[in-house]
Amino acid sequence: MITGAMKKLNVVYTCNVRKPDMEDERYGEFESPATIAAVTKALERIGAHVELIDVGPDIYHQLERRKDHIDLVFNNTEGLEEKELREAIVPFFCEYLHIPCTGSSPKTFINKMDKATAKRIVAYDGVPTAQYQLLSRGERLEKLHFPLMVKPYSEGTSIGISQKSKVHNWSELDDTVSSIHAQFNQPALVEEFLPGKEYTVGLIGRYVLPILEIDFARIPGQPHVRDPHVKDIENPYIAHLDWADMAKSFAEIAIKAHEALEVRDYNRMDFRLRGDQLYFLEANVIPGIHPTEADLTNMCRHAGLAHDDMIALIVYTAVQRLSRTYPERFNGNTGILEQLALAAIGRIPRAGSIQYQDKTYLLLGK
Repeated sequence: MITGAMKKLNVVYTCNVRKPDMEDERYGEFESPATIAAVTKALERIGAHVELIDVGPDIYHQLERRKDHIDLVFNNTEGLEEKELREAIVPFFCEYLHIPCTGSSPKTFINKMDKATAKRIVAYDGVPTAQYQLLSRGERLEKLHFPLMVKPYSEGTSIGISQKSKVHNWSELDDTVSSIHAQFNQPALVEEFLPGKEYTVGLIGRYVLPILEIDFARIPGQPHVRDPHVKDIENPYIAHLDWADMAKSFAEIAIKAHEALEVRDYNRMDFRLRGDQLYFLEANVIPGIHPTEADLTNMCRHAGLAHDDMIALIVYTAVQRLSRTYPERFNGNTGILEQLALAAIGRIPRAGSIQYQDKTYLLLGK
């Protein structure tokens, strides 16, 4: 039986709510009713009073009015029109208003949303990345060789990516780059196409989750990339790696990238294999948390961590970090959270640990 303090943790859940008429791919990162219901239920389970804010242009005023009553913002906001700033807006306002907030700093969100900058940052710490070039209007490609991958330089959730994003000649390159300029009004990121399997690595706090393997040869139609359509059908064909030597070496690379980008609380990163070498693609610093379909949720399931326990562990990780700065916000209202998170993580087997700099990361699962 879970016991804990009766005082409620006042949580504001910030996200972009997906409405029925939002069919455009730009709304792919907005939260579905299923996600919102599952996350709200999971937050209430940890002893929280939950208020949902559908983030829009008035978000600063929404937060400012509540700043003295919010113990924690559980942030899952992706934004839309603000380019590389869009994921940083809620964390920035929370920082300015001295409101505790889950997730990474505004700096990390901005660096992550600029995919070229993210690649430069992780490469400095020895994480391999494919060679690339940013192409603005009127610029020409130099030094890279076909086939190439073309995508917007500052989008997420496969927005702007299709099977035509893999280009084989100058004509296809020109058409795809021009389409990105016209549709997204931003430079195109052009990089070497990496032909191998894709791997996605998730972390919550200092825990590394089982790594997912996407073998495109197993997916109907044998696609080249994870575009929105592929993500809709791929789940039955995705495998996870046992913690053998290869998976542990992948985890070491992911931890390097995670630390280089200074990510906090939770993260999911995509990589591709070429030969024996794993290459960084991008970080998803606000990964999807759908109760059944999201990669992070599936990783947790393979580890033996249910969705509501995943949310509890994310919040517990954030509260441990934030309580040093905001002790008054978490006085007497996190007992249930602590019991649930520690009980959940205590049931999961560990497959070893990885030491990086002064930190120890634990590998969850078998």
